[in-house]
Amino acid sequence: MAEDLSSLREKFLKAYASVPLSLRNEIISLVGKNNAPISWDAAYIEIANKTKEGNEILLHLKELGIV
Repeated sequence: MAEDLSSLREKFLKAYASVPLSLRNEIISLVGKNNAPISWDAAYIEIANKTKEGNEILLHLKELGIV
């Protein structure tokens, strides 16, 4: 699982680097019990810091086919 998350993290970081600055505030995911909206920037912070929420975001983005 950790290796899978590492691979997803790498794919996300590559995708994030190609997103124009003007679009990084756009919502890309709804995560958690309350379906909280997550922007590219918020996702980057959580994923780069390897938080529990970041892992949830990665798995959701995988389901969506983004990573």
